[in-house]
Amino acid sequence: MTPPAPDCGPGAGNTPPAERRFKGHAASSGCVVAPVLVLSRISPADGVREFQISGARVSSEIARFEEAKKETRRQIEALNDELAASARPEDAAIFEGHAMLLEDEMLHGSIVGRISSGRINAEAAVIRSVKEFRSVFERMSDRYMRERAADLDDLGRRLLANLAGGGDSRFDSIVEPCIIVADDISPSETVSLPKGLVLGFATDRGSVTSHAALIARALGIPAVVGLGNAVRSVQPGDMAALDGDCGELILSPSPATVAAVGDRSAATRGGRRAPQAIGPVSLADGRVVSLSANVQDGIPLASIAESGACGVGLYRSEYLWLRESREPSEDEQAAAYSRVAGYVATSVYPGARTVIRVLDIGGDKLLPGVTPEPNPFLGNRSLRFLLSSPAVFRAQLRAILRASARAPVAVMYPMVATLDELRAANAELGHAMSQLAFAGIPFDPGIRRGAMIELPSAALNAAAIAAETDFLSIGTNDLVQYTLGADRGNDSVAYLYQPLNPAVLKLVDMTARAAAGAGIPVAVCGESASDPVAAAVWVALGVDELSMSCGYVPSIRRALSALSSSALDGLAAEIRRRWDRGTASDMQDFVRGYLSSHVSDPASASLFQLPGNV
Repeated sequence: MTPPAPDCGPGAGNTPPAERRFKGHAASSGCVVAPVLVLSRISPADGVREFQISGARVSSEIARFEEAKKETRRQIEALNDELAASARPEDAAIFEGHAMLLEDEMLHGSIVGRISSGRINAEAAVIRSVKEFRSVFERMSDRYMRERAADLDDLGRRLLANLAGGGDSRFDSIVEPCIIVADDISPSETVSLPKGLVLGFATDRGSVTSHAALIARALGIPAVVGLGNAVRSVQPGDMAALDGDCGELILSPSPATVAAVGDRSAATRGGRRAPQAIGPVSLADGRVVSLSANVQDGIPLASIAESGACGVGLYRSEYLWLRESREPSEDEQAAAYSRVAGYVATSVYPGARTVIRVLDIGGDKLLPGVTPEPNPFLGNRSLRFLLSSPAVFRAQLRAILRASARAPVAVMYPMVATLDELRAANAELGHAMSQLAFAGIPFDPGIRRGAMIELPSAALNAAAIAAETDFLSIGTNDLVQYTLGADRGNDSVAYLYQPLNPAVLKLVDMTARAAAGAGIPVAVCGESASDPVAAAVWVALGVDELSMSCGYVPSIRRALSALSSSALDGLAAEIRRRWDRGTASDMQDFVRGYLSSHVSDPASASLFQLPGNV
C-alpha cells in the first residue's frame, strides 16, 4: 500500500511537529504510514460490582454464567473460522488454546464454586477466578507460558461482555485506514480488526511470541510491541509511520522518513513474492552453514519448507504435554514425531533430519498433579525431571526411536548440567532400545544423540560432554539468563539479557572449540540465532548450524551469504582480543560496525543495523 502524504493529518498547513521515535520489538514485518487510532484498554474488573446473592438465586446465576460461556464458545469458534479463512487454517489453532481454557474443568469449577459457595454474582466470580489463574501463569519462568496470561485476560473480557449482554464494539468507529496504538491487544481483537482499515498496530506491552504477534504475522499486517509508554504520548489522528522491520513507531514522520518507509515497504513486498533459496547457506567464499527451523506441535509444517530451512534443529516436544494438559501416550508421541520427521525428510530437504528435544518441563511448567517447587528456576526440571521419572522418559525415548525407523531423527537432552546426567540419559536410551528390540519393533540403532549447552557448567565442561555425544546445541536463551542471573521475561532485569556479553561469548567460544576438537557439529538453537548480528558472531566463533523460527531463515540467509570466511575469521580474532576489556554494549557497537563495513551490498549491510535480539 502506498503511504499517504504526510500532510493529510490534523494540522495540515501548519509548521510540522518534530518527529518522535519509539523503540520496541519487531513483531510482524512491514511498513505503513497512516493516522493513529488510540485503543483504550478496559480491565475486566472496570465497572463491575461485586455483591452477595441469596441461596435461592445461586442456580439462576450459575445458569447465567453457563449461557455466557456458551456464547463465548460460539464467538471463539467464529474467530477460529475467520482466521482460517483469511490466513492459513493451521494458524487458527491459536484459538484452540482459548477454547481449552474455556472448557478447563478447574477454571469452570472455580467460577461455579465461587457463585455457589461464596454466594457472589457471576461477574465477580469470573474476575476472581481469572485473577487467580492468571497469577499461576505469571509465576512461570517459561516466556511462552507467561504470555498465555494474555489469553486468559482475553477470555475473561469476553465472558464479562457476554454476561453484560453484548460483545466488544470498540472497532465500530473505524471508518478510514489507521494504525492502532494501544497498551496491549488481545488475540481475538487482532482477528477482529477491520480488514483494509487497520493497517498495523503498536503496543506498549507484549512480545514477539504473543498470540497477537503470531496472528499479525499470519494476517500479514505490521506490528511493533513492547514500546513502553507510547500510548501516553500519542493523540488520536496523529500521523505515524509503523516500521515492523526495525521495531519502531515514528510519530509525525518527516517527508524523508515517509519516503524511506515507502521504499522499504515496496522492497519487502517484492521480497515476499520471490522464491526462497533452500538448504544450507554458502558464505561469499564457499563456507557452508546449515539453517534449520525451531518448531513445535501446532506449527504448520508447510512453513518449514516455505522458509528454505534444511531441517528441524529443535522440535519442542513439551508442547504435546502443554497443549493437552496431560501426558500424551507413547503412540500419540510416536505419531507426532513421525509426522514432522517424515514431512521434513521428504518435503523440506532430501533426507533432512529432525532433532527432537526430550521433555523440557518441570519446575514451573508442571504436569498435572505435580506440586510447584519453591525455586522452579533451579529445581527438578527438564532432564532432571525425566531422570527422576524413568517411566515418562523411557516412553518418550521409545516413541522417538519408533519415529527413527521412518525418517532421520536425533534425540537431544536439555539442561545437561553434568557428565553424570548425560551418561544417565544415554543409559535410559539404551534401556528403551532394549525394550523395542525385545518387542521386535524397528528403530535406528545409530540414532544421533546430542546435548544442549544451556548452563555455564555444561559450557565449562563441553570437551567432556562432546566426547560422549554426536552433536552439541547451544540454547542461548537459558545460557544468557543463567550466566548473568537474569530472567529476560522480567522487565526489571531485561536489560541484562545480553547475548554479546563477554562472559557469554567466552562460553560459546569454549563450546565451539570443544565440538571442533571432538569432530562433532555444534549448533545454536536459541532465539539469538534469528538476529543477523548475533548469528554472524556465532558462525565466526565456529558454530556450524543455526536454528530459528521459520520466518527468520530468509533474512539470516541473506545476511550470512554477504559475508566471507576471512571476514568472519577477522571478526572472531577481534572479539577474542576485546572481550577482556569491554562491555556488552561495546561489543555490540563494534560488531555492528565491523559487519557493515565488510559487506558491499547496501541491502545486506542494513540487516546488521536493524534492532534485534542483541
